[in-house]
Amino acid sequence: MVSKRTEDLIKWDAEHIIHPYIPVGHNAGLVIEKGHGIWLVDTEGREYIDMGAQLGYALLGYGRKDIADAVHEQISNLGATHLWFGWSNTKTIECAQKLTEVTPKGLDRFHFTSGGSEAIDSALKMARLYWSLQGKNKWKIICFYGSYHGFGGGTWSTSLGRGNAWEGIGPPMPGFVFTPSYYCYRCMFGLKYPDCNMQCARYLGEVIQSEGVGTVAAFMAEPVMGAAGLIAPPPEYWPMVRKICDEHDVLMIGDEVQSGFVKTGKMFALQNWDVTPDIMTMAKAINNGFIPFGGVAINDRVYQVLKDNPFWHGYTYSGHAVGAAASIVTLNVYLRDKVIENTAKVGKHITERLEAEFKPLPCVGGYTALGLMIGVEIVANKTTKAAFSPDMRSKIQRQMWDKGVLARPISGYGGTRLFISPPCIITMEQTDKMLDLILPVIAALKPS
Repeated sequence: MVSKRTEDLIKWDAEHIIHPYIPVGHNAGLVIEKGHGIWLVDTEGREYIDMGAQLGYALLGYGRKDIADAVHEQISNLGATHLWFGWSNTKTIECAQKLTEVTPKGLDRFHFTSGGSEAIDSALKMARLYWSLQGKNKWKIICFYGSYHGFGGGTWSTSLGRGNAWEGIGPPMPGFVFTPSYYCYRCMFGLKYPDCNMQCARYLGEVIQSEGVGTVAAFMAEPVMGAAGLIAPPPEYWPMVRKICDEHDVLMIGDEVQSGFVKTGKMFALQNWDVTPDIMTMAKAINNGFIPFGGVAINDRVYQVLKDNPFWHGYTYSGHAVGAAASIVTLNVYLRDKVIENTAKVGKHITERLEAEFKPLPCVGGYTALGLMIGVEIVANKTTKAAFSPDMRSKIQRQMWDKGVLARPISGYGGTRLFISPPCIITMEQTDKMLDLILPVIAALKPS
């Protein structure tokens, strides 16, 4: 039983709020009211471990007075000024200066946005403009099947490339080409790592040549696939792709919106392989999700071509002063509290328990892990790799909620992936509590 207040809130929500990724007129039947640390609290006062850090942005958890104080101070002094026509504000400049301390070397020129989708839209325009200013008609963008880069005006054409996100909306925009990803468990080539000779990486070169080298502007991908199920690549993948892009004179766009800022055991995921993109997008954990905020970082190669040319692009809230203020504090906390080191330590502990306790279970097909971006493959049949039905996925989620863990078992790219990506401040004791709570749910699953 729930209180009348909660019942009324759920009912009003269903009748008046249209939610993403769920049938219109429905909701999850859960209303969050507050949070502290790694915990969220619903309207009934029940606490839940947030095993997904929301959508991957609350890496410092909830109830952060340090960030809240910075936001309050900034709002009290100046809510916002725009960046259009060269206007600026002190906090946005200071945020850019702080970012140069943490972004990969050479990525020190920034365009600010209100979030990840806008960052991707900006990056796509920058890539195409880069070639146009050199008199080259290179406009095609290559992406992964099953990747996610947002659902903005242009970005929806890059996301979930088999078309399930496009149904009822119409065909995607032209100029986007898709290639198989590094999802080894469900390899589109039917191969098995490491005997595959990294066909997924090599195939990118074939696609570029088939499309015409003179027409391909950029290859864009997530270093760790996010919405598809927190899928980490083999270690050879990104160094090979960086070389292929260089050999074919194609820009490389690293979409670090989901994977950026400490959650892989590095400040940015591509640093795990010593790879630096030409253009890098970021958002989400840039300020712990306090204010919609994001950006694009470009290297000097791109900057020197764009320099002295107008960039006919921008958003009302680009470089929002309050978002910048929250970002400065967030970045300082990442460094001061050694959050990267904690992420690596806790992530290693989780993978050890997954290997020993979860992987042998009859409905666990495997997992990939990089820091605290961990995706567990939940299958109805280990031999055929058949996925559970959507109803079963919802049942798994509800059972975990009942145990006090807000989990995200989703219909990933071809299967069901359980996200294990809690706030990066989680302690070892809290980590074991989280795993102890979800283990019986997974262990109770019966293969079919």
